[in-house]
Amino acid sequence: MNLKTINTIVLRVLIALCILTLIGLLNFGHGLGNIIYFPPIILATLIHFLITRRLNKKNNDKYWLPIIIISSLICLSIIYGTTLGRGGEFAWDGRIFFIK
Repeated sequence: MNLKTINTIVLRVLIALCILTLIGLLNFGHGLGNIIYFPPIILATLIHFLITRRLNKKNNDKYWLPIIIISSLICLSIIYGTTLGRGGEFAWDGRIFFIK
């Protein structure tokens, strides 16, 4: 796999996490405090998307690895926050999706 393919996969995971968070299927366990997580997730997704478009246009390959590493860490922190790192109000019960 080349770095562009890996970047595409990471971007799609980030977009999926963003959508799932906005429609309420992913929960951070803080009740109304979950709203705090929306802007950073949306902002990270938009920034990653814009950087990917710019790098594709310029055909510059030396910046793919840092973007992949940073975005992967963001995705992993979101996944951790919705599973093991949930807050006390809705603690993690082993299910990933929060279905009311």
